[in-house]
Amino acid sequence: MLSTNNLKYLSEKQEQLDKYIIENKNFKELEVFDKKIVALYVEVCEFINEERSFKFWSNKKASERNVLLEEYIDGIHFLISLGNNIKFDYESYKFEDDNCEITQNYLNCLSAIAIFEKTRDSKSFTNLANSFFSIASTLSFGEEEIIDAYNIKNKTNFERQDNNY
Repeated sequence: MLSTNNLKYLSEKQEQLDKYIIENKNFKELEVFDKKIVALYVEVCEFINEERSFKFWSNKKASERNVLLEEYIDGIHFLISLGNNIKFDYESYKFEDDNCEITQNYLNCLSAIAIFEKTRDSKSFTNLANSFFSIASTLSFGEEEIIDAYNIKNKTNFERQDNNY
């Protein structure tokens, strides 16, 4: 999935963005942890809604790949931010794919968020990361395309902060 170097890269970039937001909004890091959990739920569900495979009653196709990738990247921002909050060791992380169909990936990810919210530890974060990255694996999002999309969205997020978003 994502190499150790790219995970560290995302962690560093996200730390810069989080610091910028926290300073500009006059929050303390711990004040926003629960809000990040909620934001991750929302972003994962927005992605699921755009991907649409759970909508057995509908013939409408999934959104375009670039829309799906952008929604996925919104989730990565909060995932990595939460990992940074618990000082997760990205160097020791080894991705383990859930190897299941997409609906089960979604259920695994949503359950993993709930468990992480309670425990806030590295073990539950590892499970959360595995379930989140399994979604990318199932949909064949490549490492380079994830990093490129992250960089674009990260730049946009800084610009939004500068423009009182």
